[in-house]
Amino acid sequence: MGADDKGKGADEEPKVDNPYRARLETLKTNLVDEVKELKKCLKAATQDVGGDGKTGKSWVGKTANRWHDEVQGNRGRMIREIDKLIPAVQKRIDELPEKVSASTARIMNKEMQYM
Repeated sequence: MGADDKGKGADEEPKVDNPYRARLETLKTNLVDEVKELKKCLKAATQDVGGDGKTGKSWVGKTANRWHDEVQGNRGRMIREIDKLIPAVQKRIDELPEKVSASTARIMNKEMQYM
């Protein structure tokens, strides 16, 4: 029997969960909570100032109303950008293999120590 008789599976390392995917999944979970909180804070900031006297609690008047309108516009732009974060992370997760060799996983874990 020669070396070729061992079969292809004999030299393959066992597959383990991809540590990059696991870390990105954790990031995504944290982002969901952070995005909710950030949206809540942005909403409160725009409601507390100006807004034609309807919502202004801490500052009213023409200048407050102009500030309110500007912040409201910036809030909308920020939310549109924030809403891109979770899909971007999910896209990267989907691009990565679910399983990698044990040696590859060890290298990935070492690399992540420096991130």
